[in-house]
Amino acid sequence: MSMKYVVYQASRRGGRPYNEDRVGYAYTSDAMVMVLADGMGGHNHGEVASQLTVQVITSLFQNRAKPVLPDMAAFLLDGIYAAHDAINEYAMRKRMADPPRTTCVVCVVQKGTACWAHVGDSRLYQFSRRAMLYRTRDHSAVQQLVDEGRLSEADMGVHPDRNKLYNSVGGFMLPDIEVEEPVKLQQGDVLFLCTDGVWPELTPEEMLSTLRAYPLERAVKQMLDQAEFRAGQYADNLSVVAMRYGEEHFNAGELVLGDDLGLDGFTTQLRKLGGQGERTTTDSDVDKAVAEIKAALARYPLPGKS
Repeated sequence: MSMKYVVYQASRRGGRPYNEDRVGYAYTSDAMVMVLADGMGGHNHGEVASQLTVQVITSLFQNRAKPVLPDMAAFLLDGIYAAHDAINEYAMRKRMADPPRTTCVVCVVQKGTACWAHVGDSRLYQFSRRAMLYRTRDHSAVQQLVDEGRLSEADMGVHPDRNKLYNSVGGFMLPDIEVEEPVKLQQGDVLFLCTDGVWPELTPEEMLSTLRAYPLERAVKQMLDQAEFRAGQYADNLSVVAMRYGEEHFNAGELVLGDDLGLDGFTTQLRKLGGQGERTTTDSDVDKAVAEIKAALARYPLPGKS
């Protein structure tokens, strides 16, 4: 019996000239991975960093999940470190003075269990049918202010230091990857990964009530509409990849369940995210980089193999 779930991803440019977010997921009959990355706009070619991150991690998943991952936490660490190496190698080949950087959140699900890791201020939320069970802590200056009791959660998205991150994938410092202990999923649980174009505009209570009211695809679209509307003309890129575990109990013929995705086990939204406003100048460079990365993944062998 294959794992049952519904998964949906979406990304919008918002009010920005480019979309530097990338999202994707990959799956087997018994396991799946979701990846979300937000290229850091202050650094050259943030979209290259986010694209490489999604492609490296989904490729590594396909390499290791046979049909499940032997070690979920090891996969998360290896995948993010591999993405970090790939970004820096790309920057070196391009003779960039400063490598591009990205946030990253990755979640794997298999055997009724989820495990996730993150770097930066892109978030994962876990919701049951009744409550928010968990959210990742941002690796940011404003999160530190919240932890110290000097700032409210509600004001995180408007604080002048909101873009100050102390952790990234790509760059001269090795990322400090925060990996959570695996958690057991219950029927109806939602894992909701989003960038900082989304979470400052929506409270967890609003997210939960929307997820309770609608099938996943409609719920995500509704939340993106709301976040984009509230942020107005200055909206950041907005991206979500989410999954609802188990069967969806809504009357909606358009729902897609886990083993009927019909996408050959792999999907990413890499280029055609926002229509106009996408950069195309780096596409051939990134294609070359990805071809080299697939060869480089041999450096991250399956456990027990030299």
